Amino acid sequence: MRWLYLVAAILALLLILPAPLAVANPVTATLTAAATAGLVVSWIAGYRLGRNSVWLDAADALAIAAFALACPSPAVVFSVAFSGLWYRSLYGSVSRTAVTCAIYAAGLCAMLLLWPLVPNGFAAPSPGSIIGPMPVMFLVAIVGRMLGASLFVREESARRDAALATAGTALLNAHDREEIMGLAGAATAEICAATPGLRSIAVFPDENGVTVTHPAGPFAQRPASMPDHVVGRDADGRAIAVRDPHFLDELAGTACAWIVIPSPDRNADGYLLLGTPKRVPDEAVLAMTSVLNQVAFAVLKWQDHQSITQQARTDALTGLANRTAFTAALDRVAGPVAVLFIDLDDFKKVNDGRGHAAGDKLLREVAARLTAVAGPGSVAARLGGDEFALIVTGRSADEVDSLAEVLVGEISKPVRITGADAFVGASVGIADTTTAPDDSELLLRQADQAMYAAKMAGKNQVRRYDPRDRHFVTAA
Repeated sequence: MRWLYLVAAILALLLILPAPLAVANPVTATLTAAATAGLVVSWIAGYRLGRNSVWLDAADALAIAAFALACPSPAVVFSVAFSGLWYRSLYGSVSRTAVTCAIYAAGLCAMLLLWPLVPNGFAAPSPGSIIGPMPVMFLVAIVGRMLGASLFVREESARRDAALATAGTALLNAHDREEIMGLAGAATAEICAATPGLRSIAVFPDENGVTVTHPAGPFAQRPASMPDHVVGRDADGRAIAVRDPHFLDELAGTACAWIVIPSPDRNADGYLLLGTPKRVPDEAVLAMTSVLNQVAFAVLKWQDHQSITQQARTDALTGLANRTAFTAALDRVAGPVAVLFIDLDDFKKVNDGRGHAAGDKLLREVAARLTAVAGPGSVAARLGGDEFALIVTGRSADEVDSLAEVLVGEISKPVRITGADAFVGASVGIADTTTAPDDSELLLRQADQAMYAAKMAGKNQVRRYDPRDRHFVTAA
């Protein structure tokens, strides 16, 4: 919006140029060129700075006086003055706009005093023709400021709404917590950019105090952490108010009014700090609260998805991977791999003789022993019933054989169930990628076949896959 006012002011200046140039002599031509260049440079400088300054206003006033001195009818320069004031009124407060008007008026009055010193050959203007329109000039500038403020409030609101809409759509499709936090940071940065002077910091308590993330808006310093005493808490430990604003003011580089917006998730300790040199606008608070609500919903949705995914890939009884997850892991693994197919010996006797509850407890204990023996880097799964499997990587054939023997020994140890020991054995079949280098399904079938060979050989032992064994059984 401000760029449009800037362009309009420059165009108004260019449209007035023919008047002084048509009757220009060397002196007035120089004044016209210098005044035009000075105004354009000053206006552009103000646009780039995003604010007014007394020095820029003084430069405008000097250029306007020079322009008037070069005009056959100095009153025409009010068109330039009005355009400049209309543009300058977009920055700062009403009182600041009044200061700009006063400086412009001083420049026009200075023109009256300098007129006799400039050899322009024009009749001297009457003071009334210059001073008379000045009240209207003040009125136009003040109205322009109020109108501009209204337009910018609407523009800022539209930008905040757009940021919320963009964030809401993106957060609904976020796939992990890191992505959610990144989108939240982008949304808060856009809201700060749309709200002049607004600063925000996301804060998460930890053992060292609090961690600061995603600072947005103008900050002199951007620390990674801050002391916990800066923000006060209620009886439940929730952040409720800024206790030490001086620390935050040092970060911002100026004194600010600070507020705390806690996370809408009662289980989350994080919160958002907002600050502006004056009172934090209600519209900004509402927008930031909406972002936090969207983030809380996105995190909850992601957690639910994670939980559902985990349930879909986990055996409910033992907590091990299920057949689906095991097959997927086997498809993904690269390099030399060994698969151990484990079937419990005499499990049916325990399950039928002691009851299904006893059988379930035994299966859970077997799963725990399997996980302990397998160690990190392996994938243990319950394929169904009393069948288990293990993916082992990065070990030699001898190491895999030793692991399988240890596993048989561990599973064969008694399990205490309702005051009495229960005993099962384990038949373990081993196959590795030397016989099925590129076919995970074949690898599992070969391990299954080796397991049946172990059972046929007397149970409670380990057998490696041998294509000469005729006890081929397709894995279910």
